[in-house]
Amino acid sequence: MSAVRTIACPNCGGSLEVRAAGFSVNLACRYCSSMLDVSRPEVALIEAHSRAAAGFKLPLGRRGTLMATEWETVGALRRSDGNYTWDEYLLFNPYAGYRWLVFTEGEWQFGTMLLGRPEGNRHSGTVTWGGQSYSCEGEPERTVTDEVLGEFYWRVRQGDEVFALMFGRGEHVLSCEEGVGEANWTVLVPIDSAIIETAFALKDPAGPRRRAAPRADPPPRRDVDDLPAMFGLAFAAMVALLLAMVLISGPVDRAAGTIDVPFGSTREGVKIGTIAVKRPWQFVDITARARDFDNRWVDLDYNLVDRATGQSIDGYGIVEHYSGTDSDGRWNEGRRRARTKLGRVARGTYDVYVDAAAHGWPA
Repeated sequence: MSAVRTIACPNCGGSLEVRAAGFSVNLACRYCSSMLDVSRPEVALIEAHSRAAAGFKLPLGRRGTLMATEWETVGALRRSDGNYTWDEYLLFNPYAGYRWLVFTEGEWQFGTMLLGRPEGNRHSGTVTWGGQSYSCEGEPERTVTDEVLGEFYWRVRQGDEVFALMFGRGEHVLSCEEGVGEANWTVLVPIDSAIIETAFALKDPAGPRRRAAPRADPPPRRDVDDLPAMFGLAFAAMVALLLAMVLISGPVDRAAGTIDVPFGSTREGVKIGTIAVKRPWQFVDITARARDFDNRWVDLDYNLVDRATGQSIDGYGIVEHYSGTDSDGRWNEGRRRARTKLGRVARGTYDVYVDAAAHGWPA
């Protein structure tokens, strides 16, 4: 491996090792999380912090052999998209360069950055790489870097944001992250957790659990009519992650249906369809689309009922849109489309139900 350079953190004085000296640009102190510029002989403090990043399962400096190459863990990121949180580990070998390990819900992916770009327009729904076609999974998600630890070949810091878009083909995923003025592509393949545990001598594969975003109450708006709301609910079972930066693709099953919900009333126990989860653990993605309406909202309570056990996995979504005129002119808020992810759904067959309650503010 490459020569290790020892430095002192200008903020807390902690002794740090630059493991990819000559390659790394930024380093996040393991003791205080301060961001350091290590691209020059004189280490410079970029941003001071006072709290160490915690909870990463793969220690910095830990070495392991994957794909017949010995890798060293030099950096770790914790990222989220508002609904889910996952970990990404930067691996380094002086002859092979950099790779990624992405970890979520006990499952791992091995990532390789693409030097070129897939063919096709990423906004069209399909791209081609290596002669294979990859289909878009979902919509671009705003991904935020929440914690940084170790060293990186680009300038990264807490709070960095990109938009991530996933394209899947079976269990393989192309991840596109678009930031300011550039788009970076990574190909991700699943790798068995036992292989990771053995390679890096890990004892506890458990990791961060994804949490749903908090439910927010809609703001009061006026000018309501009595037209019913129409909802098309599309369901797709898929393995996640990243996506964050990343979603991990997998066997996909879908169900769709349409329901009428008069405002001021509730439709309960409406069956949308049946889906089959084919991997040990997957995520279920639910998208609700509504016909045009204004100054109203619809609460959506979802239930995935396991046919074998009768147990239910529950989720929540809301479709809302408001508009009006004030002293600043015309304004609009909300979306007539909502997306809900249900995490860690076990293999099995599930009936999908929804309770829909439509509301409007009195004139």
